[in-house]
Amino acid sequence: MNSDDIRRMILDLLTEICPDAEIGAIDPAVSFRDQFEFDSIDFLNLILATEKILNLRIAEFDYPRLSSLDGCISYLGPKVAEAREAG
Repeated sequence: MNSDDIRRMILDLLTEICPDAEIGAIDPAVSFRDQFEFDSIDFLNLILATEKILNLRIAEFDYPRLSSLDGCISYLGPKVAEAREAG
């Protein structure tokens, strides 16, 4: 899974979690909360769905790293590669 795949997955999840958000207008460097109505439950749903889809565990102390699209891509890319290598 490359960064484009991760981007697409996150945007798809955001569309499901926050159907009123303008996904096409997301600034990848700005936190989701600062761009549209995205509360802590929405964020937790994003984390849990990401874990389920990618079949990996995201440590709670890493959650803040996933607060923006760029953050998701930079955090998940190496995690996915690491999980793939582990087998």
